[in-house]
Amino acid sequence: MTAHVPPAGADATAELAAVALARARSADDRRAEARALCDLGTALTQVGRAGEGRYLCRRAAGLAAEVGDRQTEEAALGALGHTLAELDALGERWRAVLLEGGDESGFFGSPAAARSDPSYATGERLNDDPVRLTGIPVVELACGYVAVKFVGPFVESFAGKLGERLSESAVAAAGRLRLLWDRRSGRRELDVLTPDGRTTLVLPDDFDDAARLAAIELDLGADGVRGAELHWDADAGTWCPASN
Repeated sequence: MTAHVPPAGADATAELAAVALARARSADDRRAEARALCDLGTALTQVGRAGEGRYLCRRAAGLAAEVGDRQTEEAALGALGHTLAELDALGERWRAVLLEGGDESGFFGSPAAARSDPSYATGERLNDDPVRLTGIPVVELACGYVAVKFVGPFVESFAGKLGERLSESAVAAAGRLRLLWDRRSGRRELDVLTPDGRTTLVLPDDFDDAARLAAIELDLGADGVRGAELHWDADAGTWCPASN
């Protein structure tokens, strides 16, 4: 199974925004970072990746407020269907509720239920449907850039390297990622959907720099890695397939 990837040219604006975002962070320019987050979020929404787009626009609005860039804050809130005047009138408590979000991910009764849901294949969060959901919804599914919310900027670095290996942009590669977090057990699984199938990294509780760097450098097409469930071996300093 492969992730939904926009047709050629449809994500060009998103790719430009991603480049601008990387440059802003390298220059430690937080105003430029807020603008790039807003542009990237808006572009992803326009190409059908609304869950990711809303998450990034929330980040943009929060950062723009911190640096006093009301124009970017207004644009980010507008992409979310709100206005700055509206939030100013409602006060800080409602602003905090909006920026916390939550509608960009979905909850399911099990990892199997999450992986069988149409939202897993498309990367879009579907509306909760009591008929569709079974069991207590304890597994949260985050697609693409939304995984940053739970794993941090590692996701962006991982997507960048993945894109290089697949000869596609980091934006397209990010759309191949699915994070499943079992709130009951604490287990986090990062699924990577490539033309070769699904490879899963079971993230350790201590997801330290060594584990992150080794994950970024993984060749997901290699024998023993492709299509496997991988676990981090801290002693060996490598990702290993699960024992049968």
